[in-house]
Amino acid sequence: MFINTVNSQVDEVPQQKIYDSRDSKTKKETQSTLNKLKFLEERKLNNIIEMYKKNRPVLCNLIVKGQEILGIPYHKDKSKLFVKTGEERVEEIYLNDIEDIIIIKF
Repeated sequence: MFINTVNSQVDEVPQQKIYDSRDSKTKKETQSTLNKLKFLEERKLNNIIEMYKKNRPVLCNLIVKGQEILGIPYHKDKSKLFVKTGEERVEEIYLNDIEDIIIIKF
């Protein structure tokens, strides 16, 4: 690997990749990466809710705005996720606020 850190011409060699720190990622590339991550989390969440419907609840640790919520996701609307956190307690979480979903126990 060769890292170009000066303003000089470098001859291309097929065995080397040249990385130029002046070339930053475009906004489009960054946005597509975020969309892929969001899609994977959405898919993961749909699978967890599907498991609940099949009478196999999944205990999860949801990271929401830096706080951890321990519970079982069981229903999802267009903008909210409903999570059972206790015997009779239900938390309503906005989907946009969820930073991470960690599965603890199937």
